[in-house]
Amino acid sequence: MKVDAMMGLAGQAMNSRQKQDMKKEQAAVDFEKIFARQLVREMTKDSFKMDDNSGVMGHSGNMYRQFVTDALAGELAEQRKLGMADLVTRYWNRQPEEPGEES
Repeated sequence: MKVDAMMGLAGQAMNSRQKQDMKKEQAAVDFEKIFARQLVREMTKDSFKMDDNSGVMGHSGNMYRQFVTDALAGELAEQRKLGMADLVTRYWNRQPEEPGEES
């Protein structure tokens, strides 16, 4: 019985660690998505301009731009093309330096 109890605790600890790693991974991808959205928004700010921004066409152009921006940013983040998620993950996984070591 004690062995079964210990295996159950070990399994729970592993699941907790995996859940924590998955949360970190999702946070890193979310960070990259935010960065990508800002980048794409700046790159496309003049691409969707309409002559009449107050009318129906101006409003639909803004909605279309937001849709394209979100879709492209999501794809870039999921594929980790910009490398921001990798940097965040590397930062979280870094080993503490030994005293006296320089980085």
